Amino acid sequence: MKKLLEQLGIYGWSMGDENLAMASLLTGDPLLMVGAHGAAKTHAAGKIAQAMGWKFMAYDASKALFEDVLGFPNVESLKQGRVEYVPSAVTVWDKQFVLIDEINRAVPELQAKWLEIIRSRKIMGFETEVKWVWSAMNPMGGRYNGTQQMDAALIGRYATFLYPPEALDMDEVDRIKVLRHINGDDAPSIGEWCPQSETKTVSKAETEEAGRQIRKVLQKAGPLFQTLENDFQSLGEFLSRLAVLVMKETDGSVKLDGRRLGFMYRSLLANRAVELSRTALLGESLPEFAQSAKQVILASIPMGLNDEGINRENMLHKVEICLDLLSDYFSEGGNFQRVETVYRLFTTTDLFEKAEILLGEDLSEMVKLKAWNDLCDTPENITPLAYIALKVESLHPGKIPSELLEKVGGSIDLQNLQTDTIPGLTGANIELIESVEALLDQPDDLRRMIAYETVRRLVVQSGLTKERLDRTAKKITQTAEKIEGLLNKNRHESEG
Repeated sequence: MKKLLEQLGIYGWSMGDENLAMASLLTGDPLLMVGAHGAAKTHAAGKIAQAMGWKFMAYDASKALFEDVLGFPNVESLKQGRVEYVPSAVTVWDKQFVLIDEINRAVPELQAKWLEIIRSRKIMGFETEVKWVWSAMNPMGGRYNGTQQMDAALIGRYATFLYPPEALDMDEVDRIKVLRHINGDDAPSIGEWCPQSETKTVSKAETEEAGRQIRKVLQKAGPLFQTLENDFQSLGEFLSRLAVLVMKETDGSVKLDGRRLGFMYRSLLANRAVELSRTALLGESLPEFAQSAKQVILASIPMGLNDEGINRENMLHKVEICLDLLSDYFSEGGNFQRVETVYRLFTTTDLFEKAEILLGEDLSEMVKLKAWNDLCDTPENITPLAYIALKVESLHPGKIPSELLEKVGGSIDLQNLQTDTIPGLTGANIELIESVEALLDQPDDLRRMIAYETVRRLVVQSGLTKERLDRTAKKITQTAEKIEGLLNKNRHESEG
């Protein structure tokens, strides 16, 4: 069975890209196509609008005067104190679907004016009939002269960033379909010489039929969107946790603001609703939610559009790592407990909480490998965690990935763990040196290491008091009991 967009003469798009486009039609959140000239971006928007029977206009943002979009003021209404504009065939007022082409060739002043249409479907504060706004742009720099830096506020208004393929990026079957395709603007005179034959690759009847199928898919997807929102009530919490992990993994280069997270939230639900609808109506196989969710989220992140020197592929790879860490959320039907566990593992600064999670929870190999690698590569002393982990590993192999056993063992540095502690006492805290030394006097290695780590964090704080030292003593005991419980649990499992 042909893809829905292929029935309209739009070739080479993956099923995932097609569903992203359909999700944009479902929600109405704006979509930006980024690609080389000849990637049929304008053609795709125009054919979809034609198939759906929507009033459509493609504006060239590099050329269009705003009077073309707005119309000229009505002089007669101005005399009566009313501001009205005279509509024409090209004004935006009655259009339902708008493509803003060459958006990054518009000068900054005009980019700002387009922002209102993209954001609120208004112009100069007046309502329009526009429901769907797509835009298109060429990549910055290189062979494309005249491209402009896009304002961050403008980029932030797009929910989805789609990259239509060039002909040489397609497989040969699709490439041949492209070169054989005759679009509405192609071969305009051929009908003059063979009027009896159908010269266009996609007939009017085929376009209308494709439109009916798209409409049926979207009509069924609408209620499914609401059902999914009820089924995945913790999706907001998932995205919130993801945003923190992404910021941490990219060292702050990718910060997902509230609007961006809202776009992701709706796009995830809409995309899945489209997939479920297509499966029910067209008999297509249902993609794994974790995989399609990854594509949606990666397509929701604006990266490298201004050619700002950021390695887009590298940054998106880091986002993908974070998604893989949390992917169980989608495969387990919105089970948030696993997400919360992984989130705590990668965000807590408490080594012993990390130990409890790493050694006591059922984690995927990828999560364990990433966590241990991060720990071994940190400049901090992780001796207590490494020591505990190796003891657990000896009782219950598999808690540490085998390829990292030597690396974890090499992280044990008892001498520095001890010598880093007391020198941390400064100022008035020095008066409590005997009480601090008493905390370090523990009966066994496990308790001593727990004490060193706990006290090391304590002594750098100002205003050290006897009461805080007493609370620290209790914390050392409680932590030791938890770790011993973890060791005993693994010992029993190993003996069983």
